[in-house]
Amino acid sequence: VTSTSLGYLTFDPPYPSYTWEDMDGNTARITIAADYAVSLGITVVNSAGNNGYNPSHNTLNAPADGDSVITVGAVYSDGIATGFSSCGPTADGRIKPDLMAMGSNVYHATTSGNGYSFGDGTSYSCPLLAGACALILDAHPSLTPMEVLQLLRSTATQSNNPDNIYGWGIINALSAINLIPVPVELTSFSAVYANG
Repeated sequence: VTSTSLGYLTFDPPYPSYTWEDMDGNTARITIAADYAVSLGITVVNSAGNNGYNPSHNTLNAPADGDSVITVGAVYSDGIATGFSSCGPTADGRIKPDLMAMGSNVYHATTSGNGYSFGDGTSYSCPLLAGACALILDAHPSLTPMEVLQLLRSTATQSNNPDNIYGWGIINALSAINLIPVPVELTSFSAVYANG
């Protein structure tokens, strides 16, 4: 599992920047590389970006546009999407982000002061979702990255009605883990025989 808060969109001159039209899952080099990593068995979780909502086009950063990348947006503690969380759809019409996790006022370790602080951004929701992926894979290590994504989508808060602000919704790691039944050979049984 990788947790990456990378976001490539604008570059310093003289290098050309990407545009929202380039967020099609096949243009940005980092997106191509992230999708390739998934094909090798790596579960790639990436921040959607902190560019907010634009009613006329997506606000994603590469590689959040990857079709195999688990793209995560940010919500407040009350479950409402933050104003900064980037939105889809991708330029080729796919729903992004995939999922949401806490990304505002997140308590985290820091290198200054008392060692802990609070932060905002999809860079904070990303490691939370990656941790959920790690828990799912610990419980079910044979799952592919795309199966992990499907489990998370099917147990999230908007699983039946995804959109380009929340994706499939806020994750529920325990429900995702419990969705896969334990094989009968790994289940222990006990029985008591009573005569009469």
